[in-house]
Amino acid sequence: MNDYESGGLNFLDFNSLNNTFKINWAKIFLKNPTSIWNIIPFQIFSRFGGFKFILNCHYNVEKLPTKLSSFHKQVLLAWNLIYKHNFSPHKYIIWNNRDILYKNTSLYLETWIQNGILLVAQLFNKEGQLLNYNEFLSQYNLPITLQEFSMVQKAIPSGIVMLFKNTDNLIPNQNTISNADESPVGKICFSYGRTTNIKIRRLFQKIYTSPPYILNYWNQFVPDINWKAVWTIPHKYLIINKVKEVSFKILHKIYPAKHYMIKFKKDINTDCSFCGDHPETVTHLFWHCLSTQRFWKEFSSFIIIHIFKDFSLKWENVLLCFFRTPKKQKVFFIINLLILLA
Repeated sequence: MNDYESGGLNFLDFNSLNNTFKINWAKIFLKNPTSIWNIIPFQIFSRFGGFKFILNCHYNVEKLPTKLSSFHKQVLLAWNLIYKHNFSPHKYIIWNNRDILYKNTSLYLETWIQNGILLVAQLFNKEGQLLNYNEFLSQYNLPITLQEFSMVQKAIPSGIVMLFKNTDNLIPNQNTISNADESPVGKICFSYGRTTNIKIRRLFQKIYTSPPYILNYWNQFVPDINWKAVWTIPHKYLIINKVKEVSFKILHKIYPAKHYMIKFKKDINTDCSFCGDHPETVTHLFWHCLSTQRFWKEFSSFIIIHIFKDFSLKWENVLLCFFRTPKKQKVFFIINLLILLA
């Protein structure tokens, strides 16, 4: 699933594709949430703040105050995968919070929100202590019952309470909540452009992909490898896929040389197909074999005579399919093409 620059084949996987579809649905919904096609989801999401508000919350879809359909759960899960909440005690939203639970369900109280009570920090005084009922009424002039106040206060995790005791507490303004759709991830997901889907898919691919394990293997033999150039060089030419395939298999140590194939068939003859004197490893087959050495000698002579007189071929140039000359980019481009085809 890695892209070409990271040593992968850049192919579509179902998870990334499916999640991209879900984000696109969210984008269309946000563009016109009250259209006739969005009446039902608009009413559902309005029960706990509306879709745009929910995107800002640190939610768990299984603990939201209202049960959602599987599709709407998948939309919120897709967003949760790529939008990471940078925890800050002063910007910690009370509502739809996966950690602030009453009877194992997230809280959502419309009256509190209408009066600007959005953040956990608003429930603490300047000394980092939870406000009592009278202090809360005096400070916010909010007509609520003691039972409702106690429900919210008891839902605050003890860890958060301890954190505020050790933190300088400034009562925040309700406008300090950032809009998720204006975050770097939101600007990618909710924009309209020709490459938007590709960018969204890459956000999901980052979750599932990892650097190829063979980087450490090659780095112990060749220092300071420009891996981005090595991975992308085969894709800069109009060459058949078979050539790219050979390069890919060599780099990932899966080229079917006889010494590699013995993993799958124990009784195979591992002698080199050309010289018959040494085990057929990738390094031997493409560099050390006498027949191969004669070929590379003639290859180097051709380059020196016709293209670049200071050319010197090393084994890493062959196996990594990459040669760089510091000044002549055209020469670098042509020589790498010839190495790939050779």
